[in-house]
Amino acid sequence: MNERLSQAKTRRQAIQWAQSLLFANPPAVVVDFETTGVDGQAEIVQAAVINTKGAVVLNTLVKPSQPIPTEAARVHGISDETVADAPTFVQAYVPLSQALAGTIAVAYNADFDRRILQQTCARYGLPLIKPRRWECAMLNYAAYQGELSHRGGFRWHKLTEAAFQQGIPIENAHDALGDIRMTLALIQKMARGEADAW
Repeated sequence: MNERLSQAKTRRQAIQWAQSLLFANPPAVVVDFETTGVDGQAEIVQAAVINTKGAVVLNTLVKPSQPIPTEAARVHGISDETVADAPTFVQAYVPLSQALAGTIAVAYNADFDRRILQQTCARYGLPLIKPRRWECAMLNYAAYQGELSHRGGFRWHKLTEAAFQQGIPIENAHDALGDIRMTLALIQKMARGEADAW
């Protein structure tokens, strides 16, 4: 019974988190990066940012300094040919800085996106782009869904899995703009959630 009450409390907190983002001051934006990979050398090949009304603040391909590995291109569909005429990260840096400046930056997997942004800035010798703070939709959705993990805590869900669970159309998955639209829809759905709907 205590575990059930704890889960209900955590779910209420996740609902309140989602509600607070939709009317946040400073404003919240949803951000996602597609990359050359996931390791310490990976860099951004697409950056997208929308506000909590769904308006596109930024959506750009980025030409990396290294070839895009086939396995990465297979996931997001962005190849060397796709980004041949795209701006470099140095050229995209100011628009991206402006899109994130002073905001609450929400990413589905905030730890990953924050790390990728940090290491891409470092790769080009540029100051780190710093929003006011980062928030993680994946961790908050895990609390909202309340499915216990065998490792303890709540089980993380892939974005497409979370969208499917909540009846959100899965469109343009692994495209940065498509992913942040799904993330925003998920946050909106959480904000409407009933804390006692168990």
